Amino acid sequence: MVQGILDHKKYLAEREFEALKERIAGKRVGFKRVSCINATLPMSQMSNFSDDLCSACKCSENGEDRVVVGSLDLNQCLRLPDEITGKRPEGVGADFSRAYLSNVCVAKELQRNGLGYLLVAKSKKVALEWGITDLYVHVAVDNEPARKLYVKSGFVYENDEPAWQARFLDRPRRILLWTDLSVTPNL
Repeated sequence: MVQGILDHKKYLAEREFEALKERIAGKRVGFKRVSCINATLPMSQMSNFSDDLCSACKCSENGEDRVVVGSLDLNQCLRLPDEITGKRPEGVGADFSRAYLSNVCVAKELQRNGLGYLLVAKSKKVALEWGITDLYVHVAVDNEPARKLYVKSGFVYENDEPAWQARFLDRPRRILLWTDLSVTPNL
């Protein structure tokens, strides 16, 4: 049973990675731009668990070995597939000024140290550079730490995913949070 769960998680991660590559390459209809924003730390700071990290998480920057410890995707689009859709802004051009955060994650060992907050802040800066006014994120109803992170980052509740949709998609029910970047102080 445990192996089956691990295989399913691996399948879902691989499926999402392939979808991300398609979005970045411009092969997915409805996405204007996609950026994968990463947080890295020097390997020297990670010595106590660096052996556990996969080689795909390691990189080199200016001759220094680093490891990816957090990541999120910023998607400029009208909506994300299989997700409840944001309502703001309305009217012509709405798809060009709306974006969604997805795949937000921080290494378990480094959670609750401000990395998630810094990733969200960086995504807001990039979104503003793109001309985004309305930024959305979906979060599982029972993921209290993530909800607190987004509220601290200026997001507010907008909508609920219907329970039937979550059951149909075989996932936890989600809520949609929104922030207005046009009133965000300079980041």
